[in-house]
Amino acid sequence: MPPMRRSAIGALQAGSSGIDSPLLSAPGFLARRSRAALVTRETSAPKPMPLTSAASERAEQLIRRLQTARVGGSFWSARPVLAKGCTVLKCHPGDVATFRSVATGPVVLWSDREAPSWASAQLPDIVSGELDPWHVLDHAVQVIAPCDDALAILARLIGRPTVDASTGASLAIDMDARHSLAWEVLIHALTYREPFTGSAISAEAAVDLLGEWRRHLEAIAGIGVQFGIRGWKRPQIDRFLTGVTGVPRHVRTTEAALDGAGTTQAAIAIWPSRVPSAFEAHAATRGVPVVRIEDGFLRSLGLGVHLVPPQSIAIDRQGIHYDPARSSDLESLLADHPFPPELVRRAAALRAVIVSAGLGKYGHARALPSIGSPPGKRRILVTGQVADDQSVLKGDPAQSGNSGLLERARALAPDAFILYKPHPDVLAGHRHDRLSHTARLLADHILEKPYGLAPLLTGVDEIHVLTSLAGFEALLRGCTVVCHGAPFYAGWGLTRDLVAVPRRKRRLTVDELVAGALLLYPLYLDPGTGLPCSAERLVACLVDAAPRPSLVNRLRRLEGMIRRTLRQVA
Repeated sequence: MPPMRRSAIGALQAGSSGIDSPLLSAPGFLARRSRAALVTRETSAPKPMPLTSAASERAEQLIRRLQTARVGGSFWSARPVLAKGCTVLKCHPGDVATFRSVATGPVVLWSDREAPSWASAQLPDIVSGELDPWHVLDHAVQVIAPCDDALAILARLIGRPTVDASTGASLAIDMDARHSLAWEVLIHALTYREPFTGSAISAEAAVDLLGEWRRHLEAIAGIGVQFGIRGWKRPQIDRFLTGVTGVPRHVRTTEAALDGAGTTQAAIAIWPSRVPSAFEAHAATRGVPVVRIEDGFLRSLGLGVHLVPPQSIAIDRQGIHYDPARSSDLESLLADHPFPPELVRRAAALRAVIVSAGLGKYGHARALPSIGSPPGKRRILVTGQVADDQSVLKGDPAQSGNSGLLERARALAPDAFILYKPHPDVLAGHRHDRLSHTARLLADHILEKPYGLAPLLTGVDEIHVLTSLAGFEALLRGCTVVCHGAPFYAGWGLTRDLVAVPRRKRRLTVDELVAGALLLYPLYLDPGTGLPCSAERLVACLVDAAPRPSLVNRLRRLEGMIRRTLRQVA
């Protein structure tokens, strides 16, 4: 084969791989928020020594981790339509004719810039600009690219036949070669720093972090319009939804949302309770996809009614987790997603931290005074909800609300000692629970202050809920949960269910439920940097942080106290 043109990416030096820039990098719009560069290279470091067996094993595990996370190169970039089983050429257009003779299957030219018109005559399949290399590798059976290009490096790491476009030579993809390459491009002379604090982390942790960022970007992909997002939430939701193309714009009306999305062929992100009830039907008739946003299950240090922005949200393209009438992304995860041992161990560790720290949806638990009950009586906790909350309206088929919940709990346990805990928003004075006077008399004790759930659960035998997240928090702590409605955690064999959800046939462990509901479904933001983060990072922040209410938060709290006092007087 005749000599090829020199790589446009960097000339190779004898005895060197020619790899000058780190393989693991972050998209610029996220890197700009970081407190430290994710990775730096020591320019004067010596060549790596031959690998020991331990180093080789670490390299193999790191390759598997990289392949699972699908990071490296510009993983956040475009994913065009490509022919399956193709050879991807990343070379000078003038070298196409030479390489076609050694290509397998259909040939696709990937040009960093727009290819000249004469190249189209030789090769009809041409893509240009930055692409997601993993998307390319999903389709390519062979790669021809400069050996220092991210596509060639990733192809070799996963054992894909690779030809160096600079020399025309086939590049080694045997096990020893892959391990040595992984050590050089991911470990040797590289320093990784966690972007939230700037502290040093391992290559493995860097891969995991970028994997979280990829998951976040895939969750928000295609969203072009926001509708029904309240003004005080917009800055935070904008941070969640900022992607490669920027921030989706906000609109105020149904027509503006449908017209804006239709023009750009984008999805509309909505807060379901803040848009007209017929909106989704109108969008469906126009062929416009709708994405639903709701608070995550580990929300913040403070209540939404006090205008504390969420640090976690759920984004759902099928439905929403609190509506059992149709499947949701969370239900699909719980029904079908594999839960490998490593993921389950991660979920178990997260659950242990949450339980030991006494964390709940709104942060730390408030200390609970002693509540006496007659000896020998079963103690039952009944948790109320906001009467017009969407999860109650959708997930309580009886539509009997908190009064019906208390009545059924008493009927099931006539001799038990029942504690009733109103919803925090009700106790804050901003929402109603519509609990009848007759139902109030069925409770032996009503908690009139916003005590945390965690200390309550240690002193009860079981908890009765409609659809409250309290049932999920109780499962984390090993409590018996009786569901009078159909929350997302019911129907998997973990709860006593009084309402059937026939679609849910899989039996789960608590840690598999945690893996789906806390690790795979929601998105999280680091409170300090506003960067996407893992559930573990947010939990660590919530454990260490003390609430710092703003003036607006304090005024909302005062407003709620006044409202509740006036309501009690009336």
